[in-house]
Amino acid sequence: MIAYGILLWHLSMAALLLLVQALSSRLGRAMRDDIGDLTLFTWAATLVGLAGLLHAAALFWTPCSAIASFIGLSGAVLAARAGWKTWGWLAAELRRGR
Repeated sequence: MIAYGILLWHLSMAALLLLVQALSSRLGRAMRDDIGDLTLFTWAATLVGLAGLLHAAALFWTPCSAIASFIGLSGAVLAARAGWKTWGWLAAELRRGR
């Protein structure tokens, strides 16, 4: 039961990454600005979703747990990089506004 919860959590995080990608694309078009490589969000969502599937498969083959942790961490790092490249300007803008 816990493995299915982990699977659903990973799939929902992947869906949220795709939502952020769609919002970032719309923001970039509205601002007519180059906001970075948005395909990084797609790759990150794929890795996070795959990690969820491997966590569920770890019930049947134990080494999947270690592989899933590595893939999930890679997806999280890629998502953080994509988020910083896309939304990094927001921190400077907020500091400047004070």
